[in-house]
Formats: sequence, structure tokens, C-alpha cells
Amino acid sequence: MFGTSSGRARLVVAVIVVIALLGACSVRQELTLRQDGSGEALVTVDVHPLMLSYVNDLFTALTGVAEEHPVFDVDQIAATFEQRREIDLVRVERLDRGRLEMVMRFADINAAFAEEGSADVVSFTRQGANRELVVRLDRQAVNRFLGFAPPESAAMTQFLFPPADGSVSAAEYREELAWALEEYADRAEVLRVLDAAAIEVVVRPTGRIVRQTGGVIRDGAVIFSIPILEVLTLDRSRTYSVVFTP
Repeated sequence: MFGTSSGRARLVVAVIVVIALLGACSVRQELTLRQDGSGEALVTVDVHPLMLSYVNDLFTALTGVAEEHPVFDVDQIAATFEQRREIDLVRVERLDRGRLEMVMRFADINAAFAEEGSADVVSFTRQGANRELVVRLDRQAVNRFLGFAPPESAAMTQFLFPPADGSVSAAEYREELAWALEEYADRAEVLRVLDAAAIEVVVRPTGRIVRQTGGVIRDGAVIFSIPILEVLTLDRSRTYSVVFTP
């Protein structure tokens, strides 16, 4: 199944989803948002060399092919976005083996997330002169994002992820990952990498920021930084928001 080129390409997409949420990867999204809900997003994914080694061994075990496997398949990513009507992929580039950069454009942020089945995760509303972007994050939101990956990733995510009921804390999951990755680096380095992994969302509205929740305001933008280990072990919903006026 995984030995064919198409199967391996689908597996690449699955592993991107897994490593982006697993704990040794950082994701940064710079979002420019206009008053009508349109905008652009620059997304950068950085995979730590420690995780690159782990993923390569995972690929080898799944495919039976011992070689340096690609982590990002830009052709497959581009093909995936061609099927989406509400998001235009302007550019996707593999800067090096562990770094991916994408630029996307959308006419309506609500429609873009509704197309992905995540209308309740991200919402953009207008009330008078104010515009508000709200992001609601919980483990169910993570599960819905995982639904975008191919079926080949199901067994992998079930094996690697903590229970969705919040019964495993971030500290406990951190210890489990440190044990799983101990052959790739010493414990102190593994823990440092896990603690540094985060999803950072920079929202830059085209207007004046009125208020925000869950982040910090810096240089005309609101920055939300969410440790990945906390994302995977959330036992309650977290809300992040920014209100701006044109």
C-alpha cells in the first residue's frame, strides 16, 4: 500500500499533520486580515532535526525502503489545494528538508474554514465599525484538523496522540514523548525541543486594534503563541480573539 508513489505521497501529507501537532515542530502563521474578511496567510513549518530522524525511521518502517525520505511533498500539497475553492495557494516552497513555507489567499475567512468543516473553530464577525476574529481551540478542533489527513494516518495518530478526554496532562505527555525520542538525542535536548515547539499565529488587521484576548499586541499585530503539547492535552476550550476597526 505504501510502496506506490501515490501512497507515499498521501503518507507525506499524513505525517505533516502528525508532526505539526506532535511536539517537535513549530508552526508560524502570519495572517493579514482586511475589514471584509479577506486576506492572506504566510505559513512556515519548521521540523527539528531530531524529529526529522524520527520521521525518517517511521517512513522506513512503513514503506520498507531504507533511504532519506522527503518530509514535504510540495507537488502533493499543491494538488490538495487545487481541490479547494475558498483558498488560493499562491506559493508553496520547501526551503530545506525540514522547512516549508506556504502563502495562501482567501476572499472570505469564514468560507475558507467552513469548507474545511471548521466553521466553529474560526469565526469573523462585523458589528458596527468593529470587526472581530475569534479562534476557539480544543482537542475536538485538533481532531477535525486531523480529519483532513488521508486514512493512512489514522493508526499513526491513535498510537502517538494522548487520549482526547484530557486524562493525560501536558507534563505526562511530555515524558512519554521524551522516552520515545531518547535514542535520537539526550534527554535534556529532547525536553528543550518539546518545550520550544509552538503554534504561533500573528494577526495583522488592516485597521486599529481595539482589544484582544489570549495574546499580546506588538508592532500593529496581535501575537498568539500556543505550546503544542498544551494543544494536544487540552481538557477545556480556549478562546483567542482580536477586535479591530478600519
